[in-house]
Amino acid sequence: MKKYAISIICAALLLSMAACGSTSAEKKGDSMTLEQIFETILADVPNLPELISIVPDASNYQYYAFIDPIEGAETLVSESLINAVPHSSVLIRVPEGTDAEKIAQELQKKANPNKWICVSAERTIVKVHGRTILLVLSYTDTADQIASNFDKLWE
Repeated sequence: MKKYAISIICAALLLSMAACGSTSAEKKGDSMTLEQIFETILADVPNLPELISIVPDASNYQYYAFIDPIEGAETLVSESLINAVPHSSVLIRVPEGTDAEKIAQELQKKANPNKWICVSAERTIVKVHGRTILLVLSYTDTADQIASNFDKLWE
């Protein structure tokens, strides 16, 4: 009797764990807020400057994202607090039905690694996963690490 009870409990535990898992179509990054994504992808990046989070508005959107604001999109910027350090990361989550790849191509084309007065970013990276777009302008190692961390959220 005890063996049957233990088997039933084990089966129930396995079913409950399987029910709580995400489907293969939805990846971890899809269910995270932009703030959570930044917190995760910047967490272990060495030599990051002091950063400030900015929600751009119509008056400064092009400065940070290099494109016109996208209706219904969420945008969050993580920018170096000191503008003598070339670092900027932008996350954009576009509304359902919006072509994220097309917006990423526009970002790639328009991103200006020389936007700071005295310094330039060594590397510009644009990545897309689902409806979420990442733009990074920074030093090569920093940009590569952030982009790699971003990709891991959708593995």
